[in-house]
Amino acid sequence: MSSRRTRPARPAPAPRKRREAREPLRREEVLEAALELIASHGVAGASLRRLAKKLGMSQPSLYHYFASKDELLSNIIEHSANRMLGTGLKVRPPASREDLARFTKEAVLELYASDSHPRFVRFLFLVAIESKKHRPRIEQMFEEQLNPSFGLLAQAFARDEADRHELTQMMRMIVYSVGFMLLDERALRSHPAASDETKRYADWIEGVANRLMR
Repeated sequence: MSSRRTRPARPAPAPRKRREAREPLRREEVLEAALELIASHGVAGASLRRLAKKLGMSQPSLYHYFASKDELLSNIIEHSANRMLGTGLKVRPPASREDLARFTKEAVLELYASDSHPRFVRFLFLVAIESKKHRPRIEQMFEEQLNPSFGLLAQAFARDEADRHELTQMMRMIVYSVGFMLLDERALRSHPAASDETKRYADWIEGVANRLMR
């Protein structure tokens, strides 16, 4: 009988598709960690070394996701803007023109339901103050991605151009009115969730919007 011992089989490498699926998740994890760090410590205080330590990875490994701190800031802005635009997908879509106010209110409440958006609001203020070179990118985000979304949604239910304008302004009223209450509670005062008072205010704003549209 042979005395040779058989070597234990090497573990099979992870399937390529599994590794590829993990990559976007890791990138999102890096961006969310960077967002939290900058929201807490400012642009200058959020060093790449501190970010690497927070993620439990080496600083050179971060360059796999972005080439510089400037690129990191731009990626955070793009990532967070896309998440804002995607929030409406989590809310029951409007069934009619009369349902737009309800949809807009619920989308704003949903946006502030997680901790990520309040951090992004603090991030925007800090970047606007500390990093002048990135102000144009923030303006571009609003002008090219966020602001047009009002008109596109209004167009789907408008009777004519004047009605489209009214619906757009109505949605802006809800977003900025309810959004400011949530900004105060969630971004500035770091409340864990929207208060009952803010939710009642949001319902009242929805009612005002519906009365105006009638």
